Amino acid sequence: MRRRRLIGISCLVATLLIAVMPIAPTARAESIVQNKIDPALRERMQAHPLSLLPIIVEMEAATGPFTGSPNVDRANEAMDLLRLYGTPVAGLALIDGAAGFANAPGIEAISLVPTVAYVHLDATVVPALALDPLPTPPPLPTVPPLPTATPTPMPAPTAPPTPVPTATATPAPTPTPAATPAATDSPTPDPSPTTLPAPTPTPSQQPTPVPSAGPTAEPTATPAPTPTQDVHASTSTETPTPTPTGLIQGSAVYSQAVNADQVRSQGTTGRGVTVAVLDSGVAADPDLVQPSNRILASVNFADERLVGDPGGHGTHVAGIVAGNGGRSDGLFVGIAPEANIVDVRVLSTNGSGRISSVVRGIEWVLAHRTVYNIRVLNLSFGAPAATSYRTDPMSAAIEIAWRRGLVVVVAAGNGGPGPNTVASPGIDPYAITVGASDDKGTITPGDDTLAPFSSWGTSDSNAKPDLVAPGRRIVSLRVQGSALDLLFPDRVVVAPNGSTYLRLSGTSMATPVVAGAVALLLQRRPNLSPDQVKALLVGTTQPYGQDSGVAPPDPTADGSGLLDVLAASQGQLSAGARTSGVGDGLVGGASGVFDALQARANRGLRPADTFARALLPVLRGVPLRWKDPDLGGIAWGSLTWDSVAWDSVAWDNFDWDSVAWDSVAWDSVAWDSVAWDSVAWDSVAWDSVAWDSSICWD
Repeated sequence: MRRRRLIGISCLVATLLIAVMPIAPTARAESIVQNKIDPALRERMQAHPLSLLPIIVEMEAATGPFTGSPNVDRANEAMDLLRLYGTPVAGLALIDGAAGFANAPGIEAISLVPTVAYVHLDATVVPALALDPLPTPPPLPTVPPLPTATPTPMPAPTAPPTPVPTATATPAPTPTPAATPAATDSPTPDPSPTTLPAPTPTPSQQPTPVPSAGPTAEPTATPAPTPTQDVHASTSTETPTPTPTGLIQGSAVYSQAVNADQVRSQGTTGRGVTVAVLDSGVAADPDLVQPSNRILASVNFADERLVGDPGGHGTHVAGIVAGNGGRSDGLFVGIAPEANIVDVRVLSTNGSGRISSVVRGIEWVLAHRTVYNIRVLNLSFGAPAATSYRTDPMSAAIEIAWRRGLVVVVAAGNGGPGPNTVASPGIDPYAITVGASDDKGTITPGDDTLAPFSSWGTSDSNAKPDLVAPGRRIVSLRVQGSALDLLFPDRVVVAPNGSTYLRLSGTSMATPVVAGAVALLLQRRPNLSPDQVKALLVGTTQPYGQDSGVAPPDPTADGSGLLDVLAASQGQLSAGARTSGVGDGLVGGASGVFDALQARANRGLRPADTFARALLPVLRGVPLRWKDPDLGGIAWGSLTWDSVAWDSVAWDNFDWDSVAWDSVAWDSVAWDSVAWDSVAWDSVAWDSVAWDSSICWD
């Protein structure tokens, strides 16, 4: 009640400001509004003033003393604003905000509310099979009547003691062998956690977790029967099997090109480590669910799905991470063939998603990371990076995940070979951003080249990507009848035993190569922090392309070089590795030893604005240490948490490296605890990004 009264007062003040503001002060107020509205969103407001536009409303940092879950309170306040001035969709407690739709006048009114920090464009994200050029979005609709009643989101505990996701279930992923129709309807997001197995034609209301492969490191979970092989039998129609091509040369060499096969020969296979694949879904392919089911859970934050992966992209990615090659008699094996997978669906059937879906998916992962022992996030998609990472909500979300102990591996994008083409969230300096190399179908790296589509460079002048991995003509799991399967029948690959797989290219494919490598590292050294993992991977790369006669377009276009999983697992610094930016953790001199216990990446970085605002309750009380104690003539050393202005000036000067992230007050925030309102998203047009317009390389 108190929150609603405060919101009402703030909105009344905002309305009066708009109505009675004199001419001279209007210019000042307009400049404030401009600063609080995403420039890309401002452009859409001017082009479509009466159309509903997808937005994320981020609130100002909560003020102490903190009681309860201040991030949930802020998310609910943002939801209330969207009810007043637009249409709410979802609370995003991870970033103290909410997602929804509003027209230009509504966005202006929201931005004038004093407790609103920023209004972001909830931009479209697409798979990193190609990001450039993007198709032209269709005309946006005019404002429909607002819902007459919308339930208020209710706070809930952070992470449940048992591995039971909190939302309603959707159908579970299904195995590849049988064909399924590709859905073509407009997206209707129903972000409801589901778990495997027990696939049924209609969703159940309370999911149960899928059994793990049984590693000792896995948190306890209630066993459930392993899914049967013919789960797709529940689909209504069969689709014709595309005519496959012959087995292409070198289609199975990417694992050997990065020396992952040598690590596996030593008994390190990723067992016990879980990789969350944020993508289009993961089907229950035998290479993932036999002899034991390694898809531990599945949640949906995109449109309704009747099969595990209607797009086919997420399953292909999961196979690169953790496919065991069972169907192909061991020919097409992923990097970490005994790692576990959690399916977090954030891309719709037509191949696109929203930033808000990604943020909500990351929030779910954070809330359930201990239940499923999730250590790695794989994001093989991106959105055009129009501004700095500092104002990017996806960058803030992955930074929070990173500081909570999750290694985040993201795609650079396919906008190359030009500069400053890296997509969000690959622009974030904390994440491991992966570019793509072309292994030419050979094991030796001497003839490899940087893939011409691989993006590099950011508007912040951050050197991205961090490294490259094979990403051209990568063969992995095929979801028969999926959108990609039907679009590209010429990319079906037949193994000698007759089993079929799919060949795809892009930084989408290079990213899970690195994510699988992280799973191998964490099985061998489970106590490594994300910063240590990044330092190891970036500091132990191998040279490539010496015999190709082709140089990258810029010395930074391929980061530190080509991934070398064996060198990273041994902590051995390669003579060809370019380690600038890794940090001050390289020791050993001529011996070439890389000390993982002292190596740290991401030194001296400044996080995104949203990160700094959202984590104020977590940080409050830690020692205030400043880079420049006299910056701007301010005696920073005399400031306390009660007196400091927690704004961009303070964020620039704060020594973020001084924070012991393992010991801060993480229990002061609650995640996965704000309801995702049931809004018919198909009543508001999404940007139409079809799978066939997202793939242009082979």
